[in-house]
Amino acid sequence: MPDGTDPDMSTRDGFLDRLIERLDRLDPVNVQTYLLKLVREKGFLEAVFNSIHEGVIVIDRHLRIHYINSAACRLLGVPAGSETQRLDKFLRGIDWLAIMEADPEEWHRISLREIEVFYPERRILTFYVVPNPALQHADGILTATIILHDVTRASQDAEQHLQSQKVQALTQLAAGVAHEIGNPLNSLTIHLQLLARQVKSAIPDAAAAAETAELLDVALHEVSRLDSIVSHFLHAIRPAMPQLAPLEVQEVLREVLTFMSREIADRGVRLDTDLPESLPHVLGDANLLRQVFFNLTKNALQAMTNGGVLAASAREAADFIEVRLADTGKGIPAEHLPHIMEPYYTTREDGSGLGLLVVERVLRNHAAEFAIESTEGQGTAFTIRFPLRHRQARLLEAGGTPAEPSPTGS
Repeated sequence: MPDGTDPDMSTRDGFLDRLIERLDRLDPVNVQTYLLKLVREKGFLEAVFNSIHEGVIVIDRHLRIHYINSAACRLLGVPAGSETQRLDKFLRGIDWLAIMEADPEEWHRISLREIEVFYPERRILTFYVVPNPALQHADGILTATIILHDVTRASQDAEQHLQSQKVQALTQLAAGVAHEIGNPLNSLTIHLQLLARQVKSAIPDAAAAAETAELLDVALHEVSRLDSIVSHFLHAIRPAMPQLAPLEVQEVLREVLTFMSREIADRGVRLDTDLPESLPHVLGDANLLRQVFFNLTKNALQAMTNGGVLAASAREAADFIEVRLADTGKGIPAEHLPHIMEPYYTTREDGSGLGLLVVERVLRNHAAEFAIESTEGQGTAFTIRFPLRHRQARLLEAGGTPAEPSPTGS
């Protein structure tokens, strides 16, 4: 100010002069009533400001805090009783000097922005400064109000939506590439098989023919492995919705074990089964469940390199049919267990890291529970709990639309 007085003090003095002048005309009872009314109004306004989600801070031109509501304390980690402290102690990285020296009519334009704070937790906030015209002074704006709004959730949702769009685009591209790879792989398989037949008669030298046949077998094996990886990849990124129908899940498992009986015997593995002849029906897709049991059995056999025992059982348990496959293989190290459901995570050199991902997605679409127990050096057990028909949850198509059950499943 021209006379060098503090505008804060001048304003307070003016208010006190007016208050004293009014009090001089009131008797003690009216004075008490008037003061109680002021206290009630102050308490009412504080209660209102403390009930809103937006942060509200009143500062003077020197950035001293005159009022701060509960939401602002929570958003910025300001301790209680911080009035008179400077705001830039809690809200750094802002050019306060440029804002406070600008024309107050421009404050909303130059101050409206998003800021990121990391204490007491990471948040994205919008803030803007507005003048308090009721407390203007000839020397400038005495106080200003800062409004803080938490937009963390909206920012995260926007980021996730963008990432989802990117992933969807990449998934479609990858699915197209994988599909195109499948055609030449089939062609390679057919021609390698034809070549293997011709080798026997085309090469008179028995040793050379045997060596060539062995090389062709290796090539066929690698092509088959690559085809399996592509197939698992396509199932993982484009899982088919199950065609639900009533079935006895233990019969599906029995079919798979019968189909794989030769490989089980060749690996020196003993098969122990406890599969009742009859169990209550569940709603399921037999083809997809065969794939699940095939993948789990294959994993169990690959874990028992020196023979062992594969135990398969099924039983009714309350409102579920519980299926269990347990092996006596090498087990899964504890540090690997949290990651085995992640795409492409595998501990085998020839593994794709997609088998269990496919299993998990198929079972989730059957509303089934899936648990893994494993002890390194002792073995692994997979337990699946299928809800009985009256407990079967409705499956949702993309977009949240209930899937139509098979006519035989109604």
